[in-house]
Amino acid sequence: MCQAQWSDDAFNNLIISDRSGEQAQAKMVAAENGFSYISWFDNSDGGYDVYLQRLDANGNAQWAQNGILVASRNFSSTQDYGLAIDAAGHALLAFRNDRDGNESITGQKINSQGGLMWGVNGVDVSGNGGILANPKISGTTDGQAVIIWTEGPLVKAQRLDVDGTKLWSDGITVSDPSSTFISSDIQASDQGQVIVAMVESSGFSSPKHLFAQKLAALDGAGLWGLNPIPVFAPANGSLQFGNFPAFISDSMGGAIFTWYTSSPSLNTWVQRIDTNGNELFDTDGIETSTNQAQLRVSPTSSFDPLTKEIYTFWVELSNNQSQAGIYGQKFDAMGNRQWTNDGRVVAAITSSARSFVQNLLINDQPMVAWINSRSFNNDSIEASKVNTNGEVIWQTEIGSNTSTDSRLNSVANSQGFGMFTWTENSDLKAQNLNPNGSLGRDLIFADGFNQQ
Repeated sequence: MCQAQWSDDAFNNLIISDRSGEQAQAKMVAAENGFSYISWFDNSDGGYDVYLQRLDANGNAQWAQNGILVASRNFSSTQDYGLAIDAAGHALLAFRNDRDGNESITGQKINSQGGLMWGVNGVDVSGNGGILANPKISGTTDGQAVIIWTEGPLVKAQRLDVDGTKLWSDGITVSDPSSTFISSDIQASDQGQVIVAMVESSGFSSPKHLFAQKLAALDGAGLWGLNPIPVFAPANGSLQFGNFPAFISDSMGGAIFTWYTSSPSLNTWVQRIDTNGNELFDTDGIETSTNQAQLRVSPTSSFDPLTKEIYTFWVELSNNQSQAGIYGQKFDAMGNRQWTNDGRVVAAITSSARSFVQNLLINDQPMVAWINSRSFNNDSIEASKVNTNGEVIWQTEIGSNTSTDSRLNSVANSQGFGMFTWTENSDLKAQNLNPNGSLGRDLIFADGFNQQ
């Protein structure tokens, strides 16, 4: 075990990996009792190998320094991949693999001791149907796992039992075979089922639309109809090129989708779909803001299952895109905007670039973080707590440096605080953030939440 703890100094964050090569595309998931997993690609030995580390609630690494090797690869560049957790608290990974020179989509399960539970090579789920891309994975409520990926023009899926045995034959096709789709995200739903998001794109310059499907646990049959249902598919409108939206569960068998468009303008949107596939908001979603003098990109949402309210935050841009800020909006259960039609200002528009907005619901209030790039090699990780009226309670820096930050990712710890990870230059850093805006884990807060 590597002994290190969450830092209380924004200039001295916890180092997850500082090997000689690039540490890229980190992701985080939370487990019970304050534990968490961080995954990333490590290019120290070439090939962007897949690595994983486990932390306890105090930020102590549970495995060797710089993590454990999950898969040795030979890729010269990276694509997105999937990290999740199963019902027993094991880490789940899905990634492109090129072991023995043969490209595949591979799944792996890792236990709390760092053991590779699906064999040293994992489980290959893909066929030979063309280009393989964008694998994602989700644990299911019945203890199993489902992987989705792009294979040629199709989105495919495979279900694995606890031992890694494939349950859906050679995999099923999720997308409409009459068009071209790219996998976007997957989340667990009720009764062992999963919800899948995908982007329809028939060509480089063609409109990009967002679709979703819910899959039955037994055989992967579509529960929302023979083909995926449209989340955003207007006759005149398109997702921004390269936008493959993530989504979140509503804890009731449905999901909340958030995305941004390039046509008719750069704007951010929200839709909630219930467990039966019914749109609960307007067809093709609701704009987070109607302010036509400014633009919006890169939204992220959190959901309060008690009030059924959605909190969405995004990068707000000046009309010429030369300045950026952070704005937010709250939607009630009916999809009505609550923070005026323009949203609330979290960080005012300035000449600094903002990116990788994160949004966690902590103690029933949103915790929002982002990368602030003031100038070349002058980045910081900033965060705010916002109350239910859209008022900023505090704002702080959780990572301060004179370097380049990228790929901020986050998760809410099961003990009630935020966790963040990012690449700083080529090293992988992490930091916790408490509900009162402090860093570190040696405080007892006035609100009665014991952080010791």
